Amino acid sequence: MKKKLLLVFAAMLLLIMQGMAQQLTVTGRVTSADDGSGMPSVSVWVKGSTSGISTDSEGRYSIRAKQGDVLVFSFIGALTQERTVTGAGPINIQLVSDSKTLDEVAVTAFGIKQEVRSLGFATQNVKAREIVESQQPNLVNALQGKVAGVQITNSSGAAGASANIMIRGGSSLSGNNQPLFVVDGIPIDNTTPVSQGNLVAGVAPGSNRAIDLNPEDIATVTVLKGPAAAALYGIRAASGAIVITTKKGAGGAAQLTYTNTFSLDNVNKLPELQSTFKQGELGVYSPNAQISFGPAFAAGEQVYDNLGNFFKTAFTQSHDLSVSGSSEKTTYYTSASLFDQGSIVDNINFGRKSFRLNADTKIGEKLTVGGSANYVRTDREFVPQGSANGTMGAIYWPRNDDMSNFLNPDGSQRILSPSGTDNPYWTIQNKPITSALNRLIGIANIDYNPFSFLNLSYRLGTDFYTEHFKAVRMPGTREADALRGAIGQNTNTNQITTSTFIATFKKDFGDYHFSLAAGQNLENLRTQTLTASAINFIDPTFPSINNTVATDRSLSETISRRRIVGVFGDLNVDWKNIIYLNARGRNDWTSTIPVEDYSFFYPSVGASVVVSDLLKELKLKTDDKVFSYGKFRFAYSDAGKDAPPHQTRVSLASVTNTFTINPRGFIINSNNPFGNPLLVPEFTRSIEAGLDFRFLKNRFGVDFTWYRSKSDNQILATRLPPSSGAFLGYLNGGSIENKGVEFVVNARPVVSQDFNWSIDINFSSNKSIVKELPGALDRVELSDAWVASNAAQGAAFVGGSLFGINGNVWKRNAQGQLLLGTNGYPQVQTALANIGDRNPDFISGITNTFNYKNFNFSFMVDIRVGGDVFNATENSLVRSGLSMKTLDRGTRVFEGIIESTGQPNTLAVPLNQNYYQTIYANQGYDFVEDGSWYRLRYATLSYAMPKAVLNKLKLKGLMFTLTGRNLVLITDYSGVDPEVSGSGAGVGGTGSFGFDNLGVPATRGFDLGLKLTL
Repeated sequence: MKKKLLLVFAAMLLLIMQGMAQQLTVTGRVTSADDGSGMPSVSVWVKGSTSGISTDSEGRYSIRAKQGDVLVFSFIGALTQERTVTGAGPINIQLVSDSKTLDEVAVTAFGIKQEVRSLGFATQNVKAREIVESQQPNLVNALQGKVAGVQITNSSGAAGASANIMIRGGSSLSGNNQPLFVVDGIPIDNTTPVSQGNLVAGVAPGSNRAIDLNPEDIATVTVLKGPAAAALYGIRAASGAIVITTKKGAGGAAQLTYTNTFSLDNVNKLPELQSTFKQGELGVYSPNAQISFGPAFAAGEQVYDNLGNFFKTAFTQSHDLSVSGSSEKTTYYTSASLFDQGSIVDNINFGRKSFRLNADTKIGEKLTVGGSANYVRTDREFVPQGSANGTMGAIYWPRNDDMSNFLNPDGSQRILSPSGTDNPYWTIQNKPITSALNRLIGIANIDYNPFSFLNLSYRLGTDFYTEHFKAVRMPGTREADALRGAIGQNTNTNQITTSTFIATFKKDFGDYHFSLAAGQNLENLRTQTLTASAINFIDPTFPSINNTVATDRSLSETISRRRIVGVFGDLNVDWKNIIYLNARGRNDWTSTIPVEDYSFFYPSVGASVVVSDLLKELKLKTDDKVFSYGKFRFAYSDAGKDAPPHQTRVSLASVTNTFTINPRGFIINSNNPFGNPLLVPEFTRSIEAGLDFRFLKNRFGVDFTWYRSKSDNQILATRLPPSSGAFLGYLNGGSIENKGVEFVVNARPVVSQDFNWSIDINFSSNKSIVKELPGALDRVELSDAWVASNAAQGAAFVGGSLFGINGNVWKRNAQGQLLLGTNGYPQVQTALANIGDRNPDFISGITNTFNYKNFNFSFMVDIRVGGDVFNATENSLVRSGLSMKTLDRGTRVFEGIIESTGQPNTLAVPLNQNYYQTIYANQGYDFVEDGSWYRLRYATLSYAMPKAVLNKLKLKGLMFTLTGRNLVLITDYSGVDPEVSGSGAGVGGTGSFGFDNLGVPATRGFDLGLKLTL
């Protein structure tokens, strides 16, 4: 008996060992048949079992299976494929788009994924590959030209510069017009400081906080364009939302990926300077003049290229290391990155160090818990810009003098004129500005499925950062308020904490599918800013607030808090996945509106019909050869928006100034807006309709959207009469209408085994018109966008564009004739006028992608037609005498009439220094230029090492890339680059884009990188 039992156990052991021996580790890569790119999050499992994993960010997988098992590869929007395990080597799969569902899934709210076919509103996805191949350190810039209806403007070519993003125009006259940024279901901060350290916005524009995100950590970006798309996110998503999903762990066994990039950048373009006239005033040479209104250069006299020689080649490097993997119950992804960006100007650089950890664990069959933590440290060093005392002060420097000779023998600054400006070389050495930021984005989530029809989820997240800002002006500067040195410091602490609970019920009744999500959301925002400043250093070599006497110091603290509580519901019904209906609603309670009106509700409804499937259902369509897919969609929505924090009450101050009359005690803070206890929410009502058609087995597709929105009851800050005791006050009134169209065209002209070619075209046109303003107002002005010695500023005009230019013009009569002074010169009109519209007629991005075996080549052409730019840099060149406009120094008879006599003018007047500086430069109309452009935004060539070579090297992947950025710019704009934002992205309302104001010039560059996977 014992022998029989022993034989049985031996046989069982042999069977087990044989089974184990048959177990194989199957590896491979899943790619898209459209463009050959790796497909993340593809489900891979053994048919007939529950054993499965998901592909990683590059589409790679590793799974245990036996010879003869069938592996199933599935992904929403693609045709499912099966492969039998033979043990002969890797199993690589190319998934083909399914004409029924297409290949798009959108993350619409709080991390919820929905098929695009079911949505009644327009969205667009941007894949990780598209973000990385643009080689932009700022995520916002990486979206340029990728999404229809999205306008992005970089502020300058300086390292760490901010970028402004708007979706479908603007909905606010003086508030924030930028979309909400959401990472893995929680809102994060993307604000940009308007001013810091008592420096005006144009001198030290800060970085927008989305620059803290590492592009290599991002899996997808979904752009929710209208209020309907962003309805569930609440108040802060009235201008749309950028929904970011980060990479998750996948692929079985741990996988290590290392990526690096090395970049070189040079100045792209500089304004042309005159080299005919040299240093001097009123036509006479003077070595003490800092302007070029002197005599002509003598033959053979040295002409220095002071502006061109000031810039250098910038070097940038980035290094990213990630490890991802999964076990039966747990997936994880961790990464570390180092980014160091140089600049074309010395002592300007930006650095970012980040560490991210994502993990999810399944506990039992119904409960999943997970979380993520992202720590970021950014450091920025820069110097002043936006004025003659900044980096572009070089445009004031006479070309007969060597600007690089900036020191006297005793080490002091060599100056040309006691009333002049700082030498730019001295500026970059002695006026440093620094910013150091520590940021933590933490998320914890629980997902529970108590029943097959019910899901409960909870997410708690926080975005917390502290920034230390310091600006120093050393003694010896020519700035009048800092002759003996000055320092300004900010410590800004910002935290957004979000709590979200969602219960989702799903049930099918025959051909009808129901889904209801109900939830509660709480968001708490707190910012605290401590500002300290001082002048007159005791020790001229030691820049410190402690190095000043107490009477020369000032200190202030600002605390801002806002709480939003919301409840929401999302009902979806469809019939046979063909006809979809959606109804959404949200009610918010906000702390920034008086209690009587702090609760408000806004609904959204949408519908879509997949006509291609409907025709099949009605037996009117049999195949997808010609008409592959068709969908109509419609959506209507309301979106509320509250006021900025603490604007319902008048703020007080204990510091007297020239505008107050009370010498002691608390007084009205005249520098802050006057409070209004009667504020009510503003609302944006939007309607959109669209279609999405695909032909020739999805090889050609067009997506069209028409939309119209109106934002009423605007909460705006407007100027008050001096008798009120304040400059500004908040009130309700006014409306903005946005109308536009969007086209997205996709084509695959060539699809073959070795070669593929795809084209993606985005086109959009939007008009933002101010329909009404409160009271007798005819415009809303922005003081943060003043340029050119107050010759122009951003403004919204009633009956005109939200993005107008408010500028000085010459006096004219009703017939348009110049009204001249008795001296025969034009006169500047007292009242400013609308002299331009910065909003483009249309924008477009065209991306071509070519795949040939292991080579991939893609490039994007970025197009903007229309949109004015105010060239304040050229205005400064006129004042300095270096503008090409000042070459005419003869005489002229201005055509017009003498205002005092009414007679035609016959006086010939000299076009001299006085004319150019005090008359011509003080009007703005002649400095408004067409900002249209055609540019090669980037071109990227990559090569992936063949599998045979990788196997010999025992590597999973090795790729080399070469990228060129901003290589070609075609524009009639005479300045550096029409893509400018003079005071950075922090200016609200009409913003500061379209103002070229002495910023660091734009750059073009090359990147060389590799990606190694082990």
